[in-house]
Amino acid sequence: MHPEEISVQKHTSPDDMRARAANVQLQKDAKELADLCASVPGDLDGVKQGLMSKDLLEKLKRMEKLSKRVRELLTQTSPAP
Repeated sequence: MHPEEISVQKHTSPDDMRARAANVQLQKDAKELADLCASVPGDLDGVKQGLMSKDLLEKLKRMEKLSKRVRELLTQTSPAP
């Protein structure tokens, strides 16, 4: 008879934890960016009629920041060519 194997819980390394956190942040940022992108065409229709949404410029700035962060996270997590 062989003793049963003891299953040991694998402890995640700090690199694994950072990668997982970066992936969660990436998903969150990508979702927010997609939501903002979806809202802008309606705001631009108002601009065509001479009415600009008071938060349109803030949305565009937020989109710019999010897109930069998503790009940075993607380049950090993806393997080098």
